[in-house]
Amino acid sequence: MRPSSTVVLVLLFLGQIHVARGGDQTTSKDLSKIQPPGGVPIPLGPRGTTITVERLRKVMKRLESAPSKDLDKWLVELERIMDEKLEGLAIQGCRYYFVSRMSVAFDDHKWNAKAADMLFRRARTMPASEAKLWKEVFEAVLKKEIGQTTAEVFDGGPAYAVPLVLIPMDVLYEGQMYSAARRKMYLARMKQLTVDDISFWINNVDQFGGTELDAAVNIILLDDYFEEGKFRRADFRAAIAPTKK
Repeated sequence: MRPSSTVVLVLLFLGQIHVARGGDQTTSKDLSKIQPPGGVPIPLGPRGTTITVERLRKVMKRLESAPSKDLDKWLVELERIMDEKLEGLAIQGCRYYFVSRMSVAFDDHKWNAKAADMLFRRARTMPASEAKLWKEVFEAVLKKEIGQTTAEVFDGGPAYAVPLVLIPMDVLYEGQMYSAARRKMYLARMKQLTVDDISFWINNVDQFGGTELDAAVNIILLDDYFEEGKFRRADFRAAIAPTKK
């Protein structure tokens, strides 16, 4: 199978349906500038929308730039963090998810070895038990199961999306070491969110095609809207309602 055919097949696995031909935390005043934790992703579009040839080209450029040995290394590490072995299309799905959404490991479409190595060193310090804890809270907030089989991705997204949204979060690390002490405050914030809060962010703020996990993380990083640990939902909604055009 040609690489381009494999990309299309895996994107279908990740939830797409049709292929079409064709071409520091910010303040409440500029929330629309906030990017997903992993950086601005290659916009593959939500489920049910078209995947353009141009988008496929961008994915392929990153795949060609990223050394296979490094992607293999990431795959093994993500399997350790998830405490799950990937098989079949899920293996390639993980690779394509990584290159399309972990833009912090790239300079545009070119592999950034220094940045990727720093992120990988962080990944190696994340216990599987911590990823499981975050996954359970994400599922409770979203009311969706997170995971995948060899044939499909669940509604909450793939399991490898959980560590990949946490690894770029500077606040969770002492130096490059994952800190369970640091995550306590942010996990407590996460537990206060609702599906409506996530949808409100995606519909009114997000300009970059972030996932629901991205939205949840972006919200809990907004210190302006948490007072003594309590989420100031009314102020949050009042601030973000007019931000998206």
